[in-house]
Amino acid sequence: MNAPLKSSPDTPEKKAAAVSVTRAMADFAIGPHSFPALARSRAADAILDVVGCMLAGSREALARPLLATLASFEAPLSQAPALLVGTRRYGPEGDAALYNGAIAHALDYDDTNHPAYAHPSAVIVPALLAIAPRCQATGAQMVDAYIAGFEVFGKLGRALNTQHYKRGWHATGTFGALAAAVACGRMLGLSTTQMVTALGIAASSASGLRANFGSMVKPLHAGLAARAGLQAALLAQAGHDASAVVMEHGYGYLSVFNAGIGHDPAPLLAMGQGLEILTEHGLALKPFPACGATHPGIEAALLLHTEIDGEPIESVRAGVCEMAFAPLIHVMPHAPLEGKFSLHYCLAVALLEGAVGLASFTPDKIADTRIRSLIPRIAMEVDDDIRHDGEFATRVTVVTASGRRLERFVPLAMGKPARWFSTQRMQQKFRDCAEAVLGPQGCGQAFDALRTLDSPAPVAKILSLLHTLTHPTETT
Repeated sequence: MNAPLKSSPDTPEKKAAAVSVTRAMADFAIGPHSFPALARSRAADAILDVVGCMLAGSREALARPLLATLASFEAPLSQAPALLVGTRRYGPEGDAALYNGAIAHALDYDDTNHPAYAHPSAVIVPALLAIAPRCQATGAQMVDAYIAGFEVFGKLGRALNTQHYKRGWHATGTFGALAAAVACGRMLGLSTTQMVTALGIAASSASGLRANFGSMVKPLHAGLAARAGLQAALLAQAGHDASAVVMEHGYGYLSVFNAGIGHDPAPLLAMGQGLEILTEHGLALKPFPACGATHPGIEAALLLHTEIDGEPIESVRAGVCEMAFAPLIHVMPHAPLEGKFSLHYCLAVALLEGAVGLASFTPDKIADTRIRSLIPRIAMEVDDDIRHDGEFATRVTVVTASGRRLERFVPLAMGKPARWFSTQRMQQKFRDCAEAVLGPQGCGQAFDALRTLDSPAPVAKILSLLHTLTHPTETT
């Protein structure tokens, strides 16, 4: 505990002593839990989904600088036991968590959480996969740890958002470091005191700025958070210390990340009550590899594509909520990553081509003159009916050259709990992501193994299926 500040009769330390948010989080993290079957099923689905995203992301451009700068070896070693997914390489646990987290989020195809407005699985799963060999963890233990980490993401969102997000923080990084620390700490079997310490270390490691949306740094945030959380848990286990009141301290996480205003610690004091993974908008799988704020609009545009039936488009209006303007910072993209944060581009692709997938975000597609010529005729405006919507509901209206006015409204994206993916859709997405990396047979084996993850089988068995002998981005 920090020494009192004698200059003030009402110090941050005295305020912190009133209620220990940090201890409440730690108690939940280590406590015995019997998570409901639906929570476990959702967690297993999310883990499967993000592993597919990792495999696809391992072929993205950001993999090259990461592989060029991180230590890695062609065989697992005691100092480098963790697999770099989609490669033939192994690295130190922290480096593997960083690499796998970055590639998991590289395509912006990984799941999201509201109210965190973040990407939980791209942080939690890479951290757990990296530490699993050390713990000799089973799939069931990984599912337990994932749910605990996910709870931190969601409750931090309730405590700090939407002010935290609006201030420019990328919550995948800022919330993710703490979530990964809790998940890894649970898998390591930390004590309450050690978990408090892990939270203290992770809180000082948390960062991520929305200014980097549309660049390689956005997915790097996920990797940095995964590494920070894993390292925090290991340091705590090894005897490092930290503030025991890092969350509630006057100069602590909750106050500093929201500039001293606009946070509510109550959700964090209720960890485990109303599990976040089971809430109405808690976990959302992504049907399209773009920012989640584009998804309702993309779906509306795909529906309109059929009605337009090839007729030239005169104009397009996208009616959105106010919050949509925060992540959708690009209009005319100049690179694939920018296209993922341009509703204009995503709508143009959907309206003209009737499909939005991995092939929609390539340099050639970004340069397509037909798509680029439609973008200036697309207006993105606040729709008063959905101005304060938190799920990015979108109304798309198209006027064709003949004067026809066509409209579609999508209030909730596919992949949300109320519109959960079928097994067939999950398999199709996994195949689209993984088949080019693992081949048809390897892809099928990995999918089947991940579908039965919640079992006493060791995670190491699944990791062995995510190893590949060739990797296009590796230097020879």
